[in-house]
Amino acid sequence: MKRLVGMLFLCATLRGAGPAVFFTDVDSGPTSGGEGNNGIYMTIGGNNFGLSQGNSTVRINGVEVAQYLTWNNTRIGVQVGPVSTGAVTVTVGGVTATGPTFTVRAGNIYYIGPNTDNSTMPSCSTALTANSYTRPWGLTNYASLTETNYTSALRTPTWYVNCVSPGDVVVFLDGANYPYFDGRQWHASLSLIDLAGTSTSPITIMARPGGSVTLGGYASSDGSEGVQYGIRKGVDYITVSGLSTISKHSAGIGIAAEGAGRIINNEVQCPPCNTPAGALDHPGPNEVVLGNYIHNVSTALPLGSSKLYHAIYIDANNVEVAWNTISNTKAYNGIQVNNNSGAGVSNQSYHDNYISDLNGSGINFSTVGFSSGTYVVAYNNVIHHTGVTISADGSADDPHSCFAFKGYSTDTAAGTVQVYNNTMYDCSSRLNEGNESASCAIVDLGKQMNIKRKYVNNIIYQPAYTYTSSQNVFLCGGITNSQQLTQMAGSSHNLWYSASTPGSTLQAAAFGTITDPMMNNPGGGDFTLAAGSPAINGGIATGALTDIDGVPRLNGSYVDIGAFEFQGSALPTGPIAPLGISLIVH
Repeated sequence: MKRLVGMLFLCATLRGAGPAVFFTDVDSGPTSGGEGNNGIYMTIGGNNFGLSQGNSTVRINGVEVAQYLTWNNTRIGVQVGPVSTGAVTVTVGGVTATGPTFTVRAGNIYYIGPNTDNSTMPSCSTALTANSYTRPWGLTNYASLTETNYTSALRTPTWYVNCVSPGDVVVFLDGANYPYFDGRQWHASLSLIDLAGTSTSPITIMARPGGSVTLGGYASSDGSEGVQYGIRKGVDYITVSGLSTISKHSAGIGIAAEGAGRIINNEVQCPPCNTPAGALDHPGPNEVVLGNYIHNVSTALPLGSSKLYHAIYIDANNVEVAWNTISNTKAYNGIQVNNNSGAGVSNQSYHDNYISDLNGSGINFSTVGFSSGTYVVAYNNVIHHTGVTISADGSADDPHSCFAFKGYSTDTAAGTVQVYNNTMYDCSSRLNEGNESASCAIVDLGKQMNIKRKYVNNIIYQPAYTYTSSQNVFLCGGITNSQQLTQMAGSSHNLWYSASTPGSTLQAAAFGTITDPMMNNPGGGDFTLAAGSPAINGGIATGALTDIDGVPRLNGSYVDIGAFEFQGSALPTGPIAPLGISLIVH
């Protein structure tokens, strides 16, 4: 059985004192045009919104939005209406949470509907003037379309998107699925390679909140050809929101996300994928990846993917990856940070993610460097059931861990990777199969000594493995004891625990305490703190001002260790799913 983090709590019971707004999918857009002349749609991600709207409200710069489309405990979908530039706020039970600023800008809104239209694509001017919410564009239903027999201007999503201008919005309505090739010879259902937005006028590609829209998924009956990309993005300032993407080709990618922009609130799948990349590949530089559900990755492969294929693959600077759920995968790493040129990447922030079910490591810092940036941080992540087994092309000495620091970059600039307030459980399931030096919670190969590694306020809980007694299940991989004391200087207030006695605990006690953190039911996916846990008030102040559920962390001696602040007997919400997507235990 595949275990998804916190699935026992998808009833979304409330936790914490009030609502919390984490992100919005769009940060700017038109406030007129489109459906009812009420402008762009917006999805708000957060927590404690309630299971239904009731008397709760969303406002932008103090003005209530025009239309509510969806509402659950972690997602709200609205249409903004005639608001002005200002902060997005959500008020629930008289308590108001403030989110990001929304900026009003010009732009047109166009719609793609579920209707079939097999006629030849007209000129762009004709197509644009003939479009509205009640008259959406149709898509060609052409199951035999391949990359080699494309002969006419068929009505594909790419043809429509290439007609719009910077600042415009293209909205897929419920049921507007397109599994086929788009005819651009980029092996995708939607190729965003010819038309870029600008920093002040991005192009937005979104599903109407509550709609179900899938791009990709075509596979020929003989398996010889299939859509390799759901979406292939190679230009800057594109927002992609609310879409489901799937690849059914071994060389596939759900979303290739190169260039600046926003990849938010999407579902990404890639069952047969097994080549050097990721299901969500190459975000950035200057990209945010927020609130996506990445699952069913390499699950069609009996042994899982190669060690070069991952759930998210990042090789650029200035990237934020947050509030995503990565689960039910046989990918190697959950998040792979690697630039094949050896250049170090920096200005990286990985926070508030649920990561589970991986053959390798939850987050792998392979090539980090500080020549072009100042920070690399990972906090408030819940990482569990990782290091499951050897990859199809790998070896027993490959990292099987929650965090890995390989140090493969040639960047010589000094800096510090900071890992704080994370909860790690069952990081090295490979130890049930064999005893290897790189199977533990934190693997460090002892390279790139110009970079410090600072671990603070983390919970590391390792269940009993067959080979626990032969291994240091906390810190391993080649870094020497003296290197650990030097390179991890400043690490503190971590709680380390093994359900059976490990072969070694060297250095763990120097960076915290070896004791049971007393989580409520970690084996069942509940990693919240039980009453009496030594993690309660046991941490120090860090950059994590809230926990993974949005509960405020108090300063000083009242910070809890791990991803969750203690909330008494209240239950957590579990991982956040995009609107319209149900997380199911398989």
